[in-house]
Amino acid sequence: MLAQLLPHVPERYGTYIEPFVGGGALFFALQPVRAILSDSNPELVNLYRQIASNVDAVIDRLKSYRNTRDDYYEVRSQEWQRLEPFEAAARMIYLNRTCFNGLYRVNRKGEFNVPYGRYPNPRICDEVNLRAASEVLERAEIPCGDFAEILSSHARPGDFVFLDPPYVPVGKW
Repeated sequence: MLAQLLPHVPERYGTYIEPFVGGGALFFALQPVRAILSDSNPELVNLYRQIASNVDAVIDRLKSYRNTRDDYYEVRSQEWQRLEPFEAAARMIYLNRTCFNGLYRVNRKGEFNVPYGRYPNPRICDEVNLRAASEVLERAEIPCGDFAEILSSHARPGDFVFLDPPYVPVGKW
């Protein structure tokens, strides 16, 4: 999809703003000097903040995880809000790398509920990629909030705003 998006990126712009950051593929491809990355998911925002400011601790924690069914369900059962921020970030990466199809899904209680993926050798800790991501994320402001609030408080004329909203059902089915 990047091949379709990149030709539409302006040659010059002020701040890059992505209020539904998700995986941040366009952000990481562009590596802008100034950026606002946001999402309404506080767990995801914590992940990006920790990679930006505390990547060594995230990497160290990731290296301690094992890819077993029992370990996966033990980690999945943890309440991310009760963990140290770097541990919550490592937990999110670990679950993403070892769950079924790399899905992110929560139940009505907000608990991550994707089953174990049964992959023989997933790359739980990609240290090189995490350090590269940290260098780019250090230049970004990473607030958590509703996209409309983020845009009204941060977007200025000349900025580049990339809107890739999640697919939420609208109306009655």
